[in-house]
Amino acid sequence: MSIKPTKIVQGLKPYVPGEQPQDGGFIKLNTNENPYQPAPEVIEAFRRAEPERLRLYPDPLCVELRTLLAERHKCSVSQIFVGNGSDEVLRLLFQSYLGAGDTIAMVNPTYSLYPVIAAQLGVRAKIFELGPDGEMPDFPGLSSFKVFVIASPNPPYGTFYPEDTLERLVKSAPSTLFIIDEAYVDFASGDATSLITRYRNAVICRSYSKAFSLAGVRLGYAFGMEDIIANLFKLKDSYNVDYLSQTLGCAAVRARAYYAGLAARIKEDRAFLTTELRRLGFKVYDSQGNFIFAENGDGGTLYESLKKKMTLVRYFNTPRLRTGVRITIGTRKELEALLKALQEE
Repeated sequence: MSIKPTKIVQGLKPYVPGEQPQDGGFIKLNTNENPYQPAPEVIEAFRRAEPERLRLYPDPLCVELRTLLAERHKCSVSQIFVGNGSDEVLRLLFQSYLGAGDTIAMVNPTYSLYPVIAAQLGVRAKIFELGPDGEMPDFPGLSSFKVFVIASPNPPYGTFYPEDTLERLVKSAPSTLFIIDEAYVDFASGDATSLITRYRNAVICRSYSKAFSLAGVRLGYAFGMEDIIANLFKLKDSYNVDYLSQTLGCAAVRARAYYAGLAARIKEDRAFLTTELRRLGFKVYDSQGNFIFAENGDGGTLYESLKKKMTLVRYFNTPRLRTGVRITIGTRKELEALLKALQEE
C-alpha cells in the first residue's frame, strides 16, 4: 500500500512552465526570456567571481544587493527583500498573509502561478474576469479579501494599469494587502513605486528574469512597508539566494543604462511585431510587456504548426486564451523569421 500525500497535494494541478527544449535549432519565443545577453558588467562579475567563496554560505540577508536596490528605489534597506526568483517572493507573501480556508482575489487571465500557490496553501481563489481587452472590472466586496494580487503589465495580454488606477484599489480597501507584481514593468510606460511610500497595504514584486537577462540566475525581490518585508524574513530559507546570484544581481543593478537600452529596443520590436501581425489579420492586444498576445481563433493549431517549423510560442488551453498564443519579443531577426513562418501558413 502506497503512502498517500495530503489531500491538497492529491488534488493539486501543478504550474506548467514553458517548454525548455534540450535540442538546439528552435526559435524560442515562449518563456519571456530576454533575447540579449546580460550587461558587460554582469559578465565581468561572473568571470571575476571567487571560486573559494563557493565552499562558504552566502550572505543570508543579501545586504549589499538590498542596499543597492534601496538606493534605486529611494527607500530603506529594511524595506527590501530578495528571493530565489520572484516566484519565491510571491509564495512567501501568500504564506505570510493567507491560511487554509482564506480567500485571495485575482483577475483572469493572469499569471497562472497565482492560483497554484493559493491551492498549495489550501486557499480559495476568487476570480474576477477582466474586460474583453484586459481592462479592469469592478471589484465588489474587495475589502472582504485578505489579499489581492495583480500583475502590471498583466500577462498574457500585457495590459498595463497606471498608478492612479491601482491607487484607487489600494485606497478602497485598507485592510486588504495588495500584491502588485511588476515583473515586466521595465517595458512599460510607468510603475506603481510611489504607492509603497503612501500606503501600508501595498507591496511590489520585481524580477531579474526579464529586463535584466538573468532568468537562469533565479533572482527577484519585493519592496514595501517594513512590517510586510519583516514577515518574509521569518519564512524564508536560511540561505535562499546563493553567492553567484547576489554577485550578479549587484552588477546588474549598477548597469541600469545598459538595460534601459535593451528595454527600448524590445519596445521598438514589440511595436514592429504588433503592426505586422495586425496586418496579417491577427487581433493583437496592446501590450506593455516583453511579449504580445495574438489571436487567430485557434491558438492550438497555430502553436503546433509553428513548432513543426522550429518556432516555439506559448499556448494556454483555457477558455479565454485558447484562441491565440503568447509570443515573446525576440530579436528582430527572430521576429522576422516568425512572420515568414506565419505567412507560409
